[in-house]
Amino acid sequence: MEEQSGAGLDIEDISSILQGHVPDRYKFNPMAPFQPDEQKASRPASLQEKIHCVVYVIDATKISIMPDKLQEKLASIRRKVNSLGITQIVLMTKVDEACPLVEENLQSLYVSSYIKSKVQEVSSRLGVPVSCVLPVKNYSQELELELNCDVLLLTALQQMLRFADDYFDDIRSVEGNPK
Repeated sequence: MEEQSGAGLDIEDISSILQGHVPDRYKFNPMAPFQPDEQKASRPASLQEKIHCVVYVIDATKISIMPDKLQEKLASIRRKVNSLGITQIVLMTKVDEACPLVEENLQSLYVSSYIKSKVQEVSSRLGVPVSCVLPVKNYSQELELELNCDVLLLTALQQMLRFADDYFDDIRSVEGNPK
């Protein structure tokens, strides 16, 4: 995601992706927004073509220095996603690099006041509930798997799947089809 307008994906490109109007393997051009095929755009996309959960990935070490333009672009995307009723969550990465206490012992993640303040900062800057900000540690230099890191990553993945499942439940209730 680029902070400048006209750079990176256009907001309308993101809207087309969310609604399932972009063909598989389409190559985006930052100079020309995606133009949906008139015939395809006029019909509603199938449920399998639509996005069911949006995940933002934010570096915990950089959230405080996020440029205003990027924050505005993310807010614009968030408004569009909200209008479509799609759940949004944030993976806050590199928590070990952000906090020496957590770097020393990943199990101290949930007692770290610094990480708690970062989660709250991400929540307020991006406009998502604190419960939707999931702190994780990246694998970067490890040669072996780390159980505590895996638990965080798998918990985040499980939460994403729950939110996607909730999206289907919401669709069923709107369509009047109980489980």
